[in-house]
Amino acid sequence: MHLCPGHIYPFIIVFFKTILAFGGDDRNEISVGAIFYDNEKDIELSFDQAFRDVNNMKYGDVRFIPIKRYMPTNDSFLLQQLTCELISDGVAAIFGPSSKAASDIVAQIANTTGIPHIEYDLKLDTATQQEHLNHKMSVNVAPSLTVLSRAYYEIIKTNYEWRTFTLIYETPEGLARLQDLMNIQALNSDYVKLRNLADYAGDYRVLWKEVDETFHEHRIILDCDPKTLKELLKVSVDFKLQGPFRNWFLTHLDSHSSGLKDIYNEDFKANITSVRLKNVDPNPFDRKKTRITDVDQILGNQTMLPILIYDAVVLFSNSARRVIAAMEPYQPPNRYCGSTTPWILGPFIVNEMKTISEDDVEPNFKTENMKLDEYGQRTSFNLEIYKPTVNEPMMVWTPDNGIKKRRLSLELENTASTQDFSEQRRVYTVVTHYEEPYFMMKEDHENFRGREKYEGYAVDLISKLSEIMEFDYEFMIVNGNGKYNPETKQWDGIIRKLIDHHAQIGVCDLTITQLRRSVVDFTVPFMQLGISILHYKKPPEPKNPFAFLEPFAGDVWIYMIFAQLVITLAFVFIARLSYREWLPPNPAIKDPDELENIWNVNNSTWLMVGSIMQQGCDILPRGPHMRILTGMWWFFALMMLSTYTANLAAFLTSNKWQSSIKSLQDLIEQDEVSFGSMRGGSTSLFFSESNDTDYQRAWNQMKDFEPSAFTSTNKEGVTRVVKEAGGYAFLMETTSLTYNVERNCNLTQIGGTIGEKHYGLAVPLGADYRTNLSVSILQLSEKGELYKLKNKWWKKHNVTCEAAHEVDGDELSIIELGGVFLVLAGGVLTGVILGIVEFLWNVQHVAVEERVTPWEALKAEFIFALKFWVRKKPIRISSSSDKSTSRRSSDSRRSSKEKSRSKTAS
Repeated sequence: MHLCPGHIYPFIIVFFKTILAFGGDDRNEISVGAIFYDNEKDIELSFDQAFRDVNNMKYGDVRFIPIKRYMPTNDSFLLQQLTCELISDGVAAIFGPSSKAASDIVAQIANTTGIPHIEYDLKLDTATQQEHLNHKMSVNVAPSLTVLSRAYYEIIKTNYEWRTFTLIYETPEGLARLQDLMNIQALNSDYVKLRNLADYAGDYRVLWKEVDETFHEHRIILDCDPKTLKELLKVSVDFKLQGPFRNWFLTHLDSHSSGLKDIYNEDFKANITSVRLKNVDPNPFDRKKTRITDVDQILGNQTMLPILIYDAVVLFSNSARRVIAAMEPYQPPNRYCGSTTPWILGPFIVNEMKTISEDDVEPNFKTENMKLDEYGQRTSFNLEIYKPTVNEPMMVWTPDNGIKKRRLSLELENTASTQDFSEQRRVYTVVTHYEEPYFMMKEDHENFRGREKYEGYAVDLISKLSEIMEFDYEFMIVNGNGKYNPETKQWDGIIRKLIDHHAQIGVCDLTITQLRRSVVDFTVPFMQLGISILHYKKPPEPKNPFAFLEPFAGDVWIYMIFAQLVITLAFVFIARLSYREWLPPNPAIKDPDELENIWNVNNSTWLMVGSIMQQGCDILPRGPHMRILTGMWWFFALMMLSTYTANLAAFLTSNKWQSSIKSLQDLIEQDEVSFGSMRGGSTSLFFSESNDTDYQRAWNQMKDFEPSAFTSTNKEGVTRVVKEAGGYAFLMETTSLTYNVERNCNLTQIGGTIGEKHYGLAVPLGADYRTNLSVSILQLSEKGELYKLKNKWWKKHNVTCEAAHEVDGDELSIIELGGVFLVLAGGVLTGVILGIVEFLWNVQHVAVEERVTPWEALKAEFIFALKFWVRKKPIRISSSSDKSTSRRSSDSRRSSKEKSRSKTAS
C-alpha cells in the first residue's frame, strides 16, 4: 500500500507526541487541558502553579503537561471547537471553563469521550436524573449552591437570629444561594423582602431609598459581584444604611476582594459581615518565603476561583496517579472528539476524585474539608465568617458542627488591623411615653437639658443598664406603648418606632404579649404583675357623738320614756291601794298614830330608773301584786337593755367602709357599676382572647356599656374612677393600680390578681444586643437593684390617708362615744346646779330661822362645808347667838318640822 506524504504526516505527529509523552523520562507524561477566558489571568497563573507543585513531588511517577486554550468571548461554537482541539491533543482531563460559559457543551463532550471534566466555579446544581447522566464525567470543586444556601440559612436564622430582612440579588446563581433564606418566613412581605439589582441598574439610589423609607430595613442580605459592591455600599451611605444598628450580610464568597477597605471610614458604622471559603491554616513550622511572587499574592488574597482551580488540579493529579499506577500499562485517551468509545480510565479517575481523602493528597488542598458526593458536587466545605471591612475572621461554619467561634492564631492576633468603626460606643435611642411612675418630667425640668429633664422607674433602669453595658442613650417620647389596628394592620406608639428602627430600646409599662412578639423582641422580664380592679372607696359617714342613741329608733326611745312614766304613775297608784305598803314612820313605835307610804313619785321613779340601769334600789315593794308589777318591769328592762347592748356593739363598729363588690364575679353579676379597661392595651387583649367563661362575659359586658367603658390611657381611667365616685371600676395592671392607690385615699383595689403578666424591654426583631440587655437585667435583679427601684418609685410619696378612711379593726374612737361623756357631763352639771340651788335655799332658810344676815349664813355654811374633817354639824352655826336662843331656835325648828310632817300625813 502506497502512502503519500499527506497520509503519513498525521501518523508522524502522533508518533512524535507519543515519544514526547513517554520518552526521555522514566515517568509518564500526561497532557491535561484547560479553557480560560482572556481576562482570567489570575486563574491561569494559579493553574500553572498547581501543576508545578504537583510535578515537583519527588515520588510522583507521572508528569502532567498543561495545554491551555483561550476564549475572547462567550461563544458556544468556539467553545466546542476548543474542546475538540484539546481532545485531539490527547488530554486526560479538561479544566473549565468558568461559569461565564452559557453552555454545558464541554461536559457533554467529556461525558461522551470519557474524559474527566473538572469545574471550579459556582454553578446551578443539576436537578434531573437525565442531567446527571449527561454530566457523569464532570466534577465541581466549588461549593454546591444547595449546601451553600443551607449554610446561609443556619448563619442568619440560628446565629444572627434574623427574622426580618431584605434580600437583594444580582444573578440567578446569587438567587440560588439565597433560596433557603427566602423560606424563613415563607416570603411573607412583612418579614422578607426580595429585590433584584437589575431592576435598579439605572439608579441604585432608588433601591436604597425604598429600603430605608419604605421597608425601614436594618438587615440587608446582599449578593452581588464584588466589582459593583463598593459602589453599592458607597451610595447607601447617603440613606443612613451604614449607620449604627444597621446589619449587612454579603453572601458572595469574594466580597473581601471588592476593595471595601479603600472607602471604609467613620461613615461605615454598620455591622458588615460576609463569608468565604475557609483556607487551610498555614503550618507555623513551615519556612517563610523571602520572595513573594505574583502567584503567592494571588493565592494569599483568598480569591475563590484561583484557589479552587488549585484544589481542582491537586484533586485530579492525585486521583490520576493512583488510577494509572493501579492499571498499568497506561492506556492513553482517545484523540477523536466524536468517538463513541469512552476512555477506559476516565470513569475510574472520576470515581477516585469522589472518594479520595484530603489527608491522602500532595500537595495539600488550599481549602478545608474537600469532599464530593456521588454526583461530583462538593457538599463538604468550611466557611469563614468575617468582617470584609477590616478582614477580621469571626466564626467558622462546617456542615457537621454548624457555627463555632474561631480561635485566632497568634500571628493574626498580633497583626495590626484597620480600625473597626462598628464597635465604637453606641448611642441608643430609647423610646417611651409619659406614664407615672415610669417616665415623668421633673418638677424643675426647666433647669435641665436633654435626658436630665426626666425621672422615673424607666429612667433609672436605663441609666443602670447603660452603666453595665457602657452605652450612651437619648430619649424619644411617643403617645403610648403600642396598639395594633386590625383594619390597617399597623402598630403605633413604642412598637411602631421599633418596627421602623427609629429607636433601639422601648421601655415603659410595656407588657410582653404574643402579638407584640411577632413584630419585636423582648428581653427577660424586669417586673412581674397581673390585672386587678381599681374602684372608688367611699368615705364613711361623719361620726355621730350621740351614736349610743342610734341602736334604737327615735320612736322606741319615746315609747320607753312614755312606758316609764306610765309604769311610775301606775306603781304609785297601786302602792297607795296596797295596805302592805303603808308603814309607820318610826319602826320603834308599835302603835303609831299615822302610817306612811314610801312609794311616792320620787321613790317610784328611782326604782324604775335603777331597774332599767340594772343597779337596783335600797327600797323594794312588799305586796305580791307590787312585786309582780316590779318583776315585769325588770323583765322589760332586761330585754331592752340586752337588745340595746347588742345593737350598740354592732352599730358602733359597723361605721366602716365596706364595698359590695369584692371580685370580678361581683362586677359581672351586678348592673349598677360599669367597668372597662384601656382600649387596645394588653389588659383588653387579655380579656378579648381569653377562653375563660367569666373573662369572656366581662369582655362582652365591657363592649356593651354606654357610654363606652374603654379609655385611651390609664390616667384617664383613674380619673374616671374618681369622678364617678363608685359608678365605674377600671381594670388595669397591678403595678399602676398600686401606684395610684398609694397616692389617692379615695381609691382601692378590689379582689385578687387576675392572670400573670410581665414587663420587659422591647427591641427590634433580631437585635444583637438583646442578649446583653437580658443578662444585665438579671444582674440587677440578683443584686436587688430592681427591688430598690420599685420601692423608690412606688413608696415614695407624701400622701397620708386619715385613719377614718381605713377599713381595719373594730376600735371605737372618742367621737363615737363622745355623747356618753356629754350625757355624763350634763348629768353632773345638772346635779351641781341643783345642789347649789338647794344650798342657797338652805342658806336663806337658815338666815331667816337664826335671824342673821344671808351673807353671814352663806359664809358660815360655806366655811363649814369646806371642813371635810368635821363629821357632826351643830344645830346652830351662827357664832353671835347664845344657848337659849339656840334652844328656842332648836325647839321652833322641831315644831316646824312636826307641823310639816302632820301636813304631809294629812
